[in-house]
Amino acid sequence: GSLQETTTSLKAEVENHKRDTCCPVNWLEFEGSCYWFSRSGETWPEAEKHCRLENAHLVVVNSREEENFVQEHIGSLQVWMGLSDAEGAWKWVDGTDYATNFKNWRPGQPDDWHGHGLGGGEDCAHFHPDGWNDDVCQRPYRWVCEARLGVAG
Repeated sequence: GSLQETTTSLKAEVENHKRDTCCPVNWLEFEGSCYWFSRSGETWPEAEKHCRLENAHLVVVNSREEENFVQEHIGSLQVWMGLSDAEGAWKWVDGTDYATNFKNWRPGQPDDWHGHGLGGGEDCAHFHPDGWNDDVCQRPYRWVCEARLGVAG
């Protein structure tokens, strides 16, 4: 192995290491995950599709700390998360168990409200300053993507 080869493989290792330990540009890091905060609104299915294109998914909240981290960055905006009950039971997009996982619903939510006049109930969850709310999936809210460190982008 010439010096040239050694230098080249070292460079590759550094690149790999960087890729594994940093989030892509415009993504924020928190406790082993990378997060991307949208600046525009999209329906829940479209938002999830956007995340998937980045090897990510709509944010899955696993702890009070993660909840606070997201809330800090979105302020009082309504923002989609990766939780829906379109099939009748609440499910996280990454398969995290809903029953045992962290929850932060607003008092009286989820209520599957039908009075909005848009047809059906409310099957998608979003952040709200005082907790989560279920809403009509077709509303154009902002969203947050999440990926494990080294996967996004």
